[in-house]
Amino acid sequence: MNTMSFRVASLWCALLLAGSASGQSSNLLKNPNSEEDLQFWRVMGNASATDCLGFGKCFSISQDGFIFQDVNVSEDVTGEFAVLIGFTSAEEPNADNKHLARPYLFGYFMNSADLPKAKILANLTGQEMAAKIAAGGDWVKQYGIFKVVPGTLSIRIFLRSGCAKTDPSVICTSQFRRPGIFLFKSEEQARIFVDSYQ
Repeated sequence: MNTMSFRVASLWCALLLAGSASGQSSNLLKNPNSEEDLQFWRVMGNASATDCLGFGKCFSISQDGFIFQDVNVSEDVTGEFAVLIGFTSAEEPNADNKHLARPYLFGYFMNSADLPKAKILANLTGQEMAAKIAAGGDWVKQYGIFKVVPGTLSIRIFLRSGCAKTDPSVICTSQFRRPGIFLFKSEEQARIFVDSYQ
């Protein structure tokens, strides 16, 4: 192999390795950073787009409120790995750390985005979807990696406040930033992505 051929082959291998290491699609969510307020999100309860000090825009959800969004996927993603991920924080000045709000992520695999016809194929919970906040004002990464089951044509993500229903909104507020749904060909690619997500 001459020098030029070797360089071309080396470059090609490097590109393949880089692609394998990243292996990510773009975020399937629309308006994940609340730059368009709550557009594309369905809102239940008290929620808004706000400014999170040091992080820019984020979602603020109070009391027992939540927001959610459905994204369409094609049949050929069956067997791939969906990552549901985001960062969350809580502000509850009158509570000690043992009684802080417990914001969390939750999701579904569904067979349709048409809500009257949609059937839940799998609940997406557990893993680090409800990772606990150590203290008020701290941010924690929450995520789960789930193998897409046959028949999935829609994925739903919930951002839930984790506040008790009786808490006034001025006392208990959960915040979410950078929520996302991403698809990967392998679990290894998904875990590399989660580890590097900031």
